[in-house]
Amino acid sequence: MNASWMFVRTFSSLVNFRLVKQTTRFYCTSPSSTVTFVRRVLFNVPGSDVKKLNKALTLEADVMCLDFEDGVAQNMKEQARVNVSDFIANQTFKCSELIVRINGFDSNHISRDLQVLAPLVGKIHGIQIPKVDSSNHFNFVSSMLRKFGADSQALSQIKYFAAIESAKAVINLREICEYNNSNGFPKLGTLIFASEDYCADTGITRTQGAQELLFARSAVVNHAVAYGLDSIDMVCINYKDPAFLEKEAREGAQLGFNGKQAIHPTQIPIIVEAFRPSPAMVEWANKIIEGNKIHQAKGTGAFELDGLMIDLPIVKRATNILRGADIKA
Repeated sequence: MNASWMFVRTFSSLVNFRLVKQTTRFYCTSPSSTVTFVRRVLFNVPGSDVKKLNKALTLEADVMCLDFEDGVAQNMKEQARVNVSDFIANQTFKCSELIVRINGFDSNHISRDLQVLAPLVGKIHGIQIPKVDSSNHFNFVSSMLRKFGADSQALSQIKYFAAIESAKAVINLREICEYNNSNGFPKLGTLIFASEDYCADTGITRTQGAQELLFARSAVVNHAVAYGLDSIDMVCINYKDPAFLEKEAREGAQLGFNGKQAIHPTQIPIIVEAFRPSPAMVEWANKIIEGNKIHQAKGTGAFELDGLMIDLPIVKRATNILRGADIKA
């Protein structure tokens, strides 16, 4: 039995430990901060609903996404822009990474969205772009923001969150991920898998087990990892069933997603817990990291720990566990 397989068995047993409620650390930073964000939950808030925007001010989500797109009726788009602009300019969201979701390229709203966002880029951390199926979409958004007078320095500090919503997007994931504009434009930071749009595009029949989405979800995760990006899993629309949400969130974590989208406040703590390693996992990962530091200083590579042979791939996994727990390795 090789070391990696032995680690998997031990790791799997640790996953079964009951998660303990812990105080979550949320980042209260400016968009220009160099802090690396933990993106376990992305919470969507319709920009047209002032009541929900006010509620969002009290919520502790890793990523707060103010929405111009699917959560807003066609005749409320301009009101959403007015509301979101006011909240960004005058309110402080509770220690969240703040982003805005614009309308898609198949709508007649995107230009107006970017015109409104341009003067606000210094007050947000990112822009979620729906229906991305080519890196040309990033270039379009960047050029429009520049056209509407977005500050160059502020623009270079924010990140794009790309929503993968179609068969074409999945096929073009490599080309999408290779976008890395260094001319003062935002860089790509996160891939978001949009399951319902993907099913609508492909004709896939959606089931509770979601086996039909395994290929696309895995493709998103693999490309995100390969290009140093985060990946956010699909929305659980059955928000009144916490047990089902927990199961789906844990499955997303097992697939390698960094977090999951949420559409109701009650989903936030369930998702955060699903993506937070248990205390037992954190203890195990810390032992690996500390052991690796000691043996690296001695000039040895692989080393034995608790009867297992630990090598570099296992050290990397331990580092990822600590990152999920918001602990520096």
